[in-house]
Amino acid sequence: MHEVFRATLFAMAARRKNTKSPTDTGPARVVLPAGTRQSRGRARRKAVLQAARRLFAQSGFKGTSLMSVAKEAGITDAGLLYHFPTKIDLLLAVIEEGDREQDLALSRVPDDSGMALIERMATFGADLEDDPVLTALDVTLSAEHLQDESAVNRYFRERYQRFRRQIANAFTDARDKGVLSKATDPKTEAELMIAVLDGLRLQWILSGGKVSMATGMRRYVQSVFERLKVR
Repeated sequence: MHEVFRATLFAMAARRKNTKSPTDTGPARVVLPAGTRQSRGRARRKAVLQAARRLFAQSGFKGTSLMSVAKEAGITDAGLLYHFPTKIDLLLAVIEEGDREQDLALSRVPDDSGMALIERMATFGADLEDDPVLTALDVTLSAEHLQDESAVNRYFRERYQRFRRQIANAFTDARDKGVLSKATDPKTEAELMIAVLDGLRLQWILSGGKVSMATGMRRYVQSVFERLKVR
């Protein structure tokens, strides 16, 4: 499975434009700037998180060593351990950083109405396609920790609960304001929307990008509006 993810990551990277984002899959190292000790420390931490994100997505958590992350980041093993004493600490930091980025993407709505967030979900698939490393990382890590009771498993469960609640609240708001039908079941709609997003994400990875998350989510949200609109 990791070989499929790795092939997809490099295929996606090859299709992108020349401008690189911090999460690109290429081997380029982060150049640590001169400056104060504090600024150098922040730069090292950022370099480690970027390297860990790439390696965890390509090889999984269990297939990645702290030594390989340190080498990828261009720092010493001791330098890595100063910021992240254990591999679990590093993993949780990587996941939290990815969550902040996705939360920021979802927060870019024109107003605070529930309908605005639902409409925003139509373009969320395109956001995920723009960051193939983070997308593969999510799928890899959630699958690796599906059966255990680790801190990572709890983190993913809580994140799904939070995401479902956020989407359900959006449907509740749209229904209560008369934008969607009174028959709308917010809980069910939230579960379905996240299930579609997750299914598209996995198919996108396994197909090497041939299945479009962007198109799939846009069409799904359109179908939701058509099904639930007030008649």
